[in-house]
Amino acid sequence: MSVIEKQKNISRPIKLDFKGIPELELIELQLIEVLSDSKGTVRDMCSHILSAGGKRIRPLLVMHIGMAFGENSDELINTAVAAELIHMASLVHDDIVDESGIRRNKQSINGKWGNNFAVLGGDYLFAKAFAIMSQNGLNNSMNFMVEAIQRMCYGEILQAEDRYNTECTTEKYYEKITCKTATLLEACCGAGAVVAGAREIEIKLASEYGLNLGLAFQITDDILDLTGIASVMGKPKCEDLKNGILTLPIIKLLENQDYHNWIENIIEDRQFNDEIIDMVGLALMQTGIINECYETIRFHIEKAKNCLDFLPDSMCKDFLLSLPEMVYKRIN
Repeated sequence: MSVIEKQKNISRPIKLDFKGIPELELIELQLIEVLSDSKGTVRDMCSHILSAGGKRIRPLLVMHIGMAFGENSDELINTAVAAELIHMASLVHDDIVDESGIRRNKQSINGKWGNNFAVLGGDYLFAKAFAIMSQNGLNNSMNFMVEAIQRMCYGEILQAEDRYNTECTTEKYYEKITCKTATLLEACCGAGAVVAGAREIEIKLASEYGLNLGLAFQITDDILDLTGIASVMGKPKCEDLKNGILTLPIIKLLENQDYHNWIENIIEDRQFNDEIIDMVGLALMQTGIINECYETIRFHIEKAKNCLDFLPDSMCKDFLLSLPEMVYKRIN
């Protein structure tokens, strides 16, 4: 297969689809119920967010990790819904920071209502999440979520400080994506395990599974940002690069002696027209960097799956083992 053919193949990512999973319908109904008492513009914003959909990976992780240890419960469902509300809130705030007007092929909250309303809308969702956990005595799972939000905020600040920094290292990149993305998946798995009464070592392994899944997921997203189709991704192509967010493929290209000066000049000039974007994509293919990133994703996927060896066989374990592979199939 030629470089161009490979690039075309990569540009058609597969969407994750969890239709048919009973827990998904339960989560959706509960989300609608929790947000049903909102009024006025807040209600409109909540309806807009819900109608945009989403993969609901985080609440599904909470529930399947929990059910791998025992029965489903109200505590597990409430923790799962709170996790998704936190994720929704973080996306609203992310779009403000990134000045993004599109989310999941729809106007973002800030794009439709402006930054002032969007900030308050995100805060409302955070408040709803903590109300669910505090009112239901879910203190242990709330501890996971509080720590995750703190790290997510830290990751956003790191990213903002590091924009257009052509000296960004792989280590710094990992620190940012761990905080911004992987930490919430890690918290979801830890919270699901603790709610189900798992032992400390089991909670640790479940959390490590979520962490590596999150890293694989983010690196996959970073590849798709550079090679995917905007209409499939639900956001403009190369949005990260245009905003000065240097992801793993670009960092590796900067480390390549033959391309360092070229890509450094592109980033510093901030001229990202369609021709330049296509040239960057071609360079990533020709250098083998995309394949290197595939191998990195594969490493985290295998590490995640190995964390589940201690679990007894069950439908929940099967789902958890299949999820990292589904992430990988988005680009392969």
